[in-house]
Amino acid sequence: MFLSRFLIKMAANNAVLNRLEQKGAEADQVIEYLKQQVALLKEKAILQASLREEKKLRVENAKLKKEIEGLKQELIQAEIRNGVKQIAVPPGTTVSTASFADGDPQPTAVTSSPGPKDHVKGEDEEKKKKEKVEKKGEKKEKKQQPAAGSSDSKPVDVSRLDLRVGCIITAEKHPDADSLYVEKVDVGEASPRTVVSGLVKHVPLDQMQNRMAILLCNLKPAKMRGVVSQAMVMCASSPEKVEILAPPPGAVPGDRITFEGFPGDPEKELNPKKKMWEQIQPDLHTNDQCVATYKGVPFEVKGKGVCRAETMANSGIK
Repeated sequence: MFLSRFLIKMAANNAVLNRLEQKGAEADQVIEYLKQQVALLKEKAILQASLREEKKLRVENAKLKKEIEGLKQELIQAEIRNGVKQIAVPPGTTVSTASFADGDPQPTAVTSSPGPKDHVKGEDEEKKKKEKVEKKGEKKEKKQQPAAGSSDSKPVDVSRLDLRVGCIITAEKHPDADSLYVEKVDVGEASPRTVVSGLVKHVPLDQMQNRMAILLCNLKPAKMRGVVSQAMVMCASSPEKVEILAPPPGAVPGDRITFEGFPGDPEKELNPKKKMWEQIQPDLHTNDQCVATYKGVPFEVKGKGVCRAETMANSGIK
């Protein structure tokens, strides 16, 4: 009885083992299938990445070709501007470039099998071309030399302005403008300058006669209602009031206005295109003691004192 039970149990265990082995084999097959699918997905991903990279490279290559073509056209235009003759190269011929100075464009030239005379002639032409290019280089250097020492390298500050003490000898109303005076001003030169000022509403005519003032003398002369103005009277200014700046006692026409910490000679004439006056003017003010300043540095006549407005403190200057 016991033996029969044992045999039945053994048979049942064998059946279970068989089923487990079958399931294990099926699991191995599934795992192998999944491995194959993963490998295929990897290959597909690599292929797609390669295609994307190839497409990207094609686009970049097209851009580079376009840029190269554009640069070729610019080179051709530059050669034409520099007087380099463009020679078409027929098929079947060899191309050589003559020797040129560094940095100059090299024209395309066509060569064939020359005889002795042609060879000598070609050497002469190359020699002439070299000389011509060298002369061009010398001219360019000569043009660049003054530019290197030009005033553009200097900072744009008050030292660029030619500010001088002047004396308004006479003033009269402008014949064609009610708001303008026409003045004759001594600024220390051989003859007085004509100056047109819009001061009629702010300064009575009798106070304009024989009056000391500060003049900006290197503005480009400008015609104002038919009269050419050769300088500008410097004033403390606000929307409500204008006062002519006064030089220190003892100053004489022609004395230069200087600024400590801003050395240098003024421009002969301010170039309107560079707008130097427009850049400097916002930093011109009177301080709380009515002294005229640039960035806080007083308008000074060396050895004589500072320039000031009569009553206007903390005002703009123009």
